[in-house]
Amino acid sequence: MKTYFGVIRDGWSFKDVKTKLTNLGIKIGKYYPKLKVVKFETDKEIFQIDFDFFIAVEEEKEDFIIQ
Repeated sequence: MKTYFGVIRDGWSFKDVKTKLTNLGIKIGKYYPKLKVVKFETDKEIFQIDFDFFIAVEEEKEDFIIQ
């Protein structure tokens, strides 16, 4: 299972996004309200899913470094 982050588009609420993701069978990990970012997990190929409620979707990476 892969973990992704999605930035919620203006005009969408977390409640609406949560409902859509749940209906798609996607597990919600965490919501970061100040950033409007949703962490979610799925086995599905995300390029096949229409995420019209996200501005951007990125896979979680292991190479994050703070310098």
